[in-house]
Amino acid sequence: MNDDPLRMYFVIRRGAFTDLARAGELTGAAAVRCVRGFADDPRLEEWRPRPGKVVLRARGGQWGELLDDENHVLAGDPEGECVVALPPRRRSERGALLGRMQAMTSELSPPPPEPERRAPVAYLVNPAIQMSSGKTLAQIAHAAVMAADTGRLDGWIAAGCPAEVLRPPRARFDALCSAQGLLARVEDAGLTEVPPGTVTVLAIAQE
Repeated sequence: MNDDPLRMYFVIRRGAFTDLARAGELTGAAAVRCVRGFADDPRLEEWRPRPGKVVLRARGGQWGELLDDENHVLAGDPEGECVVALPPRRRSERGALLGRMQAMTSELSPPPPEPERRAPVAYLVNPAIQMSSGKTLAQIAHAAVMAADTGRLDGWIAAGCPAEVLRPPRARFDALCSAQGLLARVEDAGLTEVPPGTVTVLAIAQE
């Protein structure tokens, strides 16, 4: 097991979000932009087989320093709701700034059970498990990249990856786990919070 793995880091400004749905939408968008924006980075291809992601929370001064000093992409408004994504790097190379940031664990309002605005893509969070906000956002980021990699969503990517995050009834989630035509089915490696093989998030297309 690699004790110094490559990780894609996401950073959220402290207090920027109140609900998980909006944070999840922007985290997914930032993940897709990062994979495409840094496609020529050799570390990206090295990272892809084990695409670990970490979500951090920045205080006010840390946020400004991040935007000024780190090579990044973002989704959202840097003065408001925004998620920054950094291209993959070794944990040992995350630097002093990221090293000072805490993991994202802030309590956010849960996503709704049913669509509210009928976005083209929905990320469905497993209602049978408990995950921290940071863990949930990382799993949504996995789903977003997997969905973008299907080659079926060029228009969605060009539009900025509009999506909604839902926490459907358990029976619906369980049924969809084995459905045909899913955009993504994320199974966790089991390194943190949930057992290995747990299906954490699905991505589906919505008409």
